[in-house]
Amino acid sequence: MYGVIIHFLREYVIERHGGEATWQALIEAQGYKYKLYFPVQDYPDEEIVGLVETASKALKTPIPDVLEDFGSYAGPKLLSFYHMYVKNKDMKTFDVIETAGANIHDVIHKHNPNRKPPRLSSQRESENVIVVHYQSHRKLCPVVRGIIRGLGEKFNERFDINETQCMHDGAEKCIMRVTRSAS
Repeated sequence: MYGVIIHFLREYVIERHGGEATWQALIEAQGYKYKLYFPVQDYPDEEIVGLVETASKALKTPIPDVLEDFGSYAGPKLLSFYHMYVKNKDMKTFDVIETAGANIHDVIHKHNPNRKPPRLSSQRESENVIVVHYQSHRKLCPVVRGIIRGLGEKFNERFDINETQCMHDGAEKCIMRVTRSAS
């Protein structure tokens, strides 16, 4: 897992779920006395999985709900972190979704071929509908839904997200039909 995601998870826990003490409790539950995560370093997927599982238990909230809430927090932060790949400053949510695969995931892989970013593609069906295809061995589709919602909040847009197929149900990839709601 790319360290920026764990870095944002730390910020999310601190800002939304009890501060530094809560984050430290999650770290200690993973068997560490102290652990730093650097945004541009890779970490084993098991580390974030353990942190999320522990957070889910502590919050008494299902893992998919924790992941989606985290995604809504991380979406705008990812946009800021990867600002150099945003070509048009007037972009809205659908524009970001359309360019995320090529502008961010492909660049990450190009600079480090060992990284395994998700495969993300989309097709606009209309001004208010986009279909998102997500495929990853990590199966973090709740995070993708959250990122879409978080970007929507940033750009003052609301969406209905209908996941028509999901890897958790045995599909090869997740397909999400995202419809912009009237504000």
